[in-house]
Amino acid sequence: MTRLTLLLLVAAFTACGASPIPRPTQADASRGTARFPDLTLTELSQGRTLYVSRCGSCHTLKPPADLTAERWEAEVGEMREKNGVKLSDAEAQAIIRYLAVAGSG
Repeated sequence: MTRLTLLLLVAAFTACGASPIPRPTQADASRGTARFPDLTLTELSQGRTLYVSRCGSCHTLKPPADLTAERWEAEVGEMREKNGVKLSDAEAQAIIRYLAVAGSG
């Protein structure tokens, strides 16, 4: 596949607005405080950015709604422990919180 073809495919997909990895909103942050009382929109946004950049650099990303919050927590833990993914505790927490809240929408 040529670079131009790849760019056109990405542009077409983006133009449709069909992103399986939703951007968090203030409504998500407000809803998420039921589970995470100190949650902020900034943290959710950082969690999404980390999920896309760090997790997406190695494999295809699952949409947040594919797994429960508890399963996401286990998945991130397994990636760190079994696969040696280097994430700080704060980074892992931000990813888990993003996935839990985005998946419960």
